[in-house]
Order: sequence, then C-alpha cells, then structure tokens
Amino acid sequence: MNSSFSHYSEKLTRAGLAETGTPLLGFEEEPVARNRQDSKKKVDSSTIAMPGEEKGLYAWNREDPLTGLLTKVGERLGRRAILYSQPAEPYHTMLLHMTETADGGDVIHPQDFETRIFLKDLPILKDLTVTGLSAALKDRRCVVIPGGGVIATAKKDMETAFVIYSAACFAVFVKFFSDMLRQRQLSGPSRQGRVVLDTIMGHLDPVPPAAAVPNLSSGPWEDEAAIRAAMAAAGKRTVSDRLVDANFGNISYRRGEDLFITRKGSALDALADRIIRVPLAGPADTDAIASTELPAHRLIARTTPYRAVLHGHPKFSVIMSMACGEEDCPDKGGCHRFCPRERWIQDIPVVSGEAGAGPFGLCNTVPAAVRDHGAAIVYGHGVFTAGAQDFNEALQRLRQIEKTCRDLFFRTIGF
Repeated sequence: MNSSFSHYSEKLTRAGLAETGTPLLGFEEEPVARNRQDSKKKVDSSTIAMPGEEKGLYAWNREDPLTGLLTKVGERLGRRAILYSQPAEPYHTMLLHMTETADGGDVIHPQDFETRIFLKDLPILKDLTVTGLSAALKDRRCVVIPGGGVIATAKKDMETAFVIYSAACFAVFVKFFSDMLRQRQLSGPSRQGRVVLDTIMGHLDPVPPAAAVPNLSSGPWEDEAAIRAAMAAAGKRTVSDRLVDANFGNISYRRGEDLFITRKGSALDALADRIIRVPLAGPADTDAIASTELPAHRLIARTTPYRAVLHGHPKFSVIMSMACGEEDCPDKGGCHRFCPRERWIQDIPVVSGEAGAGPFGLCNTVPAAVRDHGAAIVYGHGVFTAGAQDFNEALQRLRQIEKTCRDLFFRTIGF
C-alpha cells in the first residue's frame, strides 16, 4: 500500500494539485462486513480524532488529526478510498475566496462537464464532525472543509478518489474565472475579486512559445508499436503542457480500417497498456472498454482526412466556451446538451453535446466541426483537435486554442 500512496502523492504534486508531503491518503484494504446492529450504532459526532486513536482497518500514508474522523466516515458510508489535501496554488486561494462568496450559501455550483460527471456540486462543510461530514458526502463524493481543504472519496480505489479530487480543483479554477468574466459583463469585477486575481497571477502556468516546444515524432505510421508509442508520447506532452489533467481527455489514431484509441478512464500520461484497437466501421465487443468519446473519434476518422485526434480539457478554453451574454435565452441551463446558436472563438466553432452517443452526443456535433476547421471547442467540456499525419498538428492546434482563449479572457476583463 505504501507504494500506491507514494504514487498518488507524487501524481498530485506533479499535476500541481497539492504541495509535496501534504496529501493524506487512506485505504480500507479489507472491507469488513458490518451487520445491521453495528450500522445503527450512534457515533459521537462532536469529536475529531487525534493521532493515536483507533483507526479501524484503514491504512494511512501518515499521521494526521483527521484520520480518526475520516475512518469513521469512510466506514459509515462504505468508502474504501479517502484523499484529503489543501490544494496547491492557485487553487487554494481561489477556493478560500469562493467559500466566502459562494453563490448558493454553503454550496459551490460549478457548471463545467467534469462537475456534471463526477461531482454534482461542491458543498462547503462547516460542521466538521462525523455526522456533518457523513451527511455532506452521503450523495456526493467530494466536499470542501474549513481552511480550503478538499476531501475526495471513492467506493473502490484510490484512482477514483484522485480523479474526484482533480475534478474538484479543475471545477474551482473554471468557476472562479467564469464568475469573474460574468461580473465583468454585468458590472465589472469586484474589488475583492481583483485582489484575489492579483494574488494568483504568479501561480498560473505559463504558456510556452511554440518555438520552445520540441516536436513529437512524425507520421504517418503503419507499425502498431510505433502508433502506440506516438499516442503515449502525445498523451504525456498534453498533460505536461497542462492542456488536460492526467485522467481526462482521450486520443485516437486511424490506420487503414483500424482505429487505435485510449481505454475508458485512462490517464494520458500513462498509456503504455491503455490503448486498444477497434474496427473503424464498428461496432465491436471492444467498444465497451474504449473511451466514452469513441463515437466522435470514429466518425472523425471515417469522415475527415485526419488520422490523429486529441481531446483535452484546457482550462481557459472551457471558461471561454461558457461565456455567453444572452441572459434571457430560453435554452439557458441546457447549453451543454444543445444550443441552436452558432458560436465561435476566432475561427474555431463552439459546439454543444454530451459525452458518448445518443441524440445529444458529441458525435452529432464535433466530427463536422473538426472536418471543416480542424478543431472544435465543446461547451463547458474541452477541445478536440486533429492532425493529418501525426500528433504535432493536433497538439499545436490545442496549444494555440488555449492561448487564444486565455488572451481573450484577460482582454475581456481588462487585466
């Protein structure tokens, strides 16, 4: 278990989501079958456990005053994996600001794709007790606690808890800047918001100039090993350039009548064994383990001249995709599913659509946009880009779109 703890602690630090040594990780290695009588026992909700108290069957990566409390909550809710940390900057300052100005009282309501899929919303917990925390997490997997900390939980594994924590940090980032953009459109940013922005500016990831970024290998490729190696390298670069968090996004490459695509839930910086081959014509039994975005990737490969496709979640692209000034729009609230209006960010279309197939699936909107423009920005979700022969063109497009959106954001708020 220690190696797994180290892996996720380092992963959080490498992704810029936590400072070295700060994550608290707990895992119930052998779940106990609890009978009804045990489950009905009352728990003292007024006590926060200190080091040395009973920690049940959970293993922890380090001692912390919260381990006793989190153990009791995890046992009560059946959550085997628990991850707690104060996010690294700029997330922490944003989170502290948002807990003071939450638009729903004690709940933060992000509107991005990752929140809809993984979080629902972010409750701000003030009753840091077993009862209070259990109630907040009963129908959710993540909560914000006093001091700007984030607790993420999962029923089965630490990987899922990591994904939930990462989604929370992403949602906080997008929500903070989206709120600032909305305030600018309505009446101008608040003085407090500007002060916070001044504080976090030095913590934003710089956008490297295109000339400073070395190229990936050149295609096209016919050898399967070369395709897999190129996809893995493109995934690592997409993550290292902060154009996607490790466990979001997907990649594909067309070779003849085959499509190579990342597996569902893959971390893009660890694709060694996470790429599968599916028939281009489809469907096939292997579709079930492929990325949820397989329908869109398959149609791009079948209907466009592009072989290589990247799908990332660059933050400012997501922020600007949701920037719409139509306050009285009759379709408001369902923008992520369907928007009848034509929208653009410079020469790239902004489309709507949900993950997967179905009447509102991205397969209905993204392929045509990619065919005509080489890229598509998806409302509240991310960006698809494509390359004719290899991933260099796709990565360059993804990087340029994010830079364009970032520059547009700061011009719009006059910063």
